[in-house]
Amino acid sequence: MQSYITEKIQLLQSELLRALDRNDYLAALKIRAAQKELEELLDEIEKQENAMHDAIRDAKNYYTSREAARILGLDPSNVTRKATVFHARKIGGKWYFPKDVIDEESNKTGRRAKPGRKPKNVHQSPVKGGDYR
Repeated sequence: MQSYITEKIQLLQSELLRALDRNDYLAALKIRAAQKELEELLDEIEKQENAMHDAIRDAKNYYTSREAARILGLDPSNVTRKATVFHARKIGGKWYFPKDVIDEESNKTGRRAKPGRKPKNVHQSPVKGGDYR
């Protein structure tokens, strides 16, 4: 893929030079815009590959969304929804969460009661006989 894009960039470079030789500045602007888009695409592909290599190398420092959800006691969709809060990285269509951030959040939320229904008071006996004072 990268070699194909590189070849296209070089082809556009030669077309750009020909357009400038003909004094066709409008065509030269269009060609340069297309060339710039391909260069940006190539840069983005390289960034994604570098990020993927970094993630593979640092896999021991990251949790997947399912692992993070299990540790935090949340649904995986809720964890991915809060990806920016947890400083997650999206690599190859999957979210990866730094272990230190998830572990710290787990320690914080471990002491708090989880939201939801209040537990029923087991010690309170129901009132019989209708004594409503």
